Amino acid sequence: MISEIQDGRFRFRVYLPHASKVELVGGFTRWRAGAIAMTRQEPGWWELVCDVPHGTHEFCYLVDNSVWLADYAAHGVTLAGYGGWVSRLIVRQPRVPQAA
Repeated sequence: MISEIQDGRFRFRVYLPHASKVELVGGFTRWRAGAIAMTRQEPGWWELVCDVPHGTHEFCYLVDNSVWLADYAAHGVTLAGYGGWVSRLIVRQPRVPQAA
């Protein structure tokens, strides 16, 4: 699942208690070339907080270097060219701080 946190970054979480490694891959990471390692949180959650540029992006979780897992709690999923499903993340324009 994904959620935007107060500072404008995004939290990615996925429950995979039997995984030994989970990475976030997507258009904003250049897919495998810039994969970002997620951190294991007990009892089996994997988590990452990161910046994502504004726009519409596709992403997946790469599990144990071999399984591509879509996040069905994201902003939708789409069928990728290779035949598997990828998640969609829509990042709106950055918020402009209001003057006091």
